[in-house]
Formats: sequence, C-alpha cells, structure tokens
Amino acid sequence: MRVLRTFERYPSEDELGRFLHIAGPAIVFLDTEDTRRALELALAIDRAGTGTQVVALSGACDPPVLVEIMQVGIREFLSLPLDPDRLYQAMCRITDVLERKPLAFRSTDALFGFLPAKPGDGASTIAVNVSSAIARRSQGKTFLADFDLNLGMVAFLLKITNGHSILDAIDVADRMDNTLWDNLVLKRDGLDVLCSGKLESRSDIDPSLAEKILLFARRLYSTVCLDLSGNMEPFSLALLSQCREIFLVCTSDVPSLHFARAKVQFLRDSGLLDRASVVINRSAMLSQFSTDDMEKLLGLRIRFSIQNDPRRVSNAMRAGTYVDPNSGLGRQFEAFAASLVGLDPSMTVKRKRRFIERFAIVPSDYQATERKGR
Repeated sequence: MRVLRTFERYPSEDELGRFLHIAGPAIVFLDTEDTRRALELALAIDRAGTGTQVVALSGACDPPVLVEIMQVGIREFLSLPLDPDRLYQAMCRITDVLERKPLAFRSTDALFGFLPAKPGDGASTIAVNVSSAIARRSQGKTFLADFDLNLGMVAFLLKITNGHSILDAIDVADRMDNTLWDNLVLKRDGLDVLCSGKLESRSDIDPSLAEKILLFARRLYSTVCLDLSGNMEPFSLALLSQCREIFLVCTSDVPSLHFARAKVQFLRDSGLLDRASVVINRSAMLSQFSTDDMEKLLGLRIRFSIQNDPRRVSNAMRAGTYVDPNSGLGRQFEAFAASLVGLDPSMTVKRKRRFIERFAIVPSDYQATERKGR
C-alpha cells in the first residue's frame, strides 16, 4: 500500500469528493472519534460511486458504534493501535472485493515520458511533435506537460507567451477540479498543454503534488506525454514510475552517448529500465556508430531513429507549431505516434516510399536535394 494523503481533520464532503476523483484511492481509513461526522463521510464515499472501500478505525470497541458503522455499509473495523496481522487480513479481504468489483475510475495507461540524455538533444522537439501527431489523429484527448522546470522548451517551441504553468497547477493540486484545470491548460491545435512557467529557484517540488497533477490528467485524457528535464529530480522519478514507456533521447555524438549511458544506469538502479528505450535524434547517413554499436554501448534497445532536418524544425519553431506532417521528418513523427497508441495506419499520410526510406535512418528532403545538385 501507498499512502496518498493524510487528513489532519475531517474534510468537507466536497473536499473529500474531489480527493476521491483526483487521487482514486482504493481504501479510505476513517477514524470514528466523531462518530456522526465519520458516518456522514462514509455515506458520501458510497454516493461518490467510485467503489472506494472504507475501513473504520477506533480506539475503543463500542458495540453501538459498531452497529452504526455496519448500517452504513462499512464491513471492516480495526482497533487502534493497529495489529499488523488484523490489518493484513483486512487488506486481503478488501483485495478480494476489488478484484470482483474494480474501482470505477477511468485512468489511461497511455502515459509516455521523454527524457534527454543531455540538454539540447531535442527531447522537447520530439515530445511536442509526437503529442501533436497523436492529438491530430486520435479520437481521444491528448495532454502534453512540460515538467522541465529549469529549461522548459515547450512554451518556446509553440510560441506560448502567457497562461498558467505546471507550478500553478501544483499550487492548487489538493483542490484540483475540472473548472480549475480548464483555466490552467492551453489548447493548441487540439492538444492541451501545460508549460513549465518562468524560471524560478524551486527545489522544493513535492513529488506527491506532481503525482496528483498526473493522476488528475490520466482521468481526463486518453494520452499523456511528459517532457522532463533529465536532471532526475525526485518528482521526475515519481512521474516516470507511472509511465508506460520512457524514451531516452540522445544523438549519435560521443558526449550525448556518454550521458545517455549514465542515464541508462540511473534508470536501471531506479527499477525503471524495463519500460525504457532509446530514441536517436538527428540521425545522419554517415555516423561513426552503427545501431548495433550504440545498443551495445548503451545496454538498451533503440526504439526509433529520427532524421536530421534542421530546416524543418527551424520553420516549425518560427511558426510556433509542429513540423509539417507531409515532410519526411513529419512522417516519422506520425509513425512514432501511431506506434504508441495504435492509430489506424489508414489515417496517416500515404505516399510511395523511396528505397532509402525503407531503412531506419533516412536523409532529410532538403539534404537529398542538395546532393542531387552537386
């Protein structure tokens, strides 16, 4: 079990209801010191319809209180101080109940983290373009959150100069609801975005608050993409632990591969390596390392290889939008997105492929044109 939140006082029914829908706890331990108030909250939990189970706690085994507790549908009662064996038995019974009747929460598992080996490797560019491609093609809603609180690039890439930030969301995480959320996120071409905000000296981000933001987003969106700093802050690790896939973005340059190898070891030590893979950004036709060489060096498979096309990326940055999906680079982002969320291939842009494009690493359109002119 993991404790999501401790209330020092009995919350209001509205406050408790928001917590149930944001955090989605499987169990609420409810102190019956104020029996009337505790029973009111137990009924409120039942009315919420989430399937959250309630365990009543009391320092005294008072038979009339036990009867009242049972009358509101609570079937588990534990005396304080807690006896480990009795607690374990109660958890086993509740687990059986939840297996028969799972919690009534819709929470997506399509959660993807983009992690740079070092600053400047293009993780933000990939996160923006892949999430934009998902938003254009998917039937569900897509959310991109920039959790790089030191050098967040999403606002720059999309020319977002106003609005709220991740830090604003964290400040109201404990009372987040749909109205607050709608006032925080910005919509850009069907994609909901929450940027990192202005540069501040903030080393005190509570990982549990960052997790609450993510838990709330997972209930609103079909797909969630996270752009992370690569500094491996405690809150970043908490977010990565929820990701279905983690993409370590690096280039084929020696310094980038060096830092990527260190990140791979960190992910291994953190127990996250089984969900991680590598994305090689700015691939070139001529490289001193083959794909096999880089996989052996990093100890991790290369999932994607993105071509180097600085002109396309620069054009997109100047326009504050995504890379043209009809370009060679844009089609790679489309294919990347389709592989993540199972998009219908018939929805993507189709054209006859050149022979060289059947390989993982392809030259950009303008590079090929330049070679022909030489």
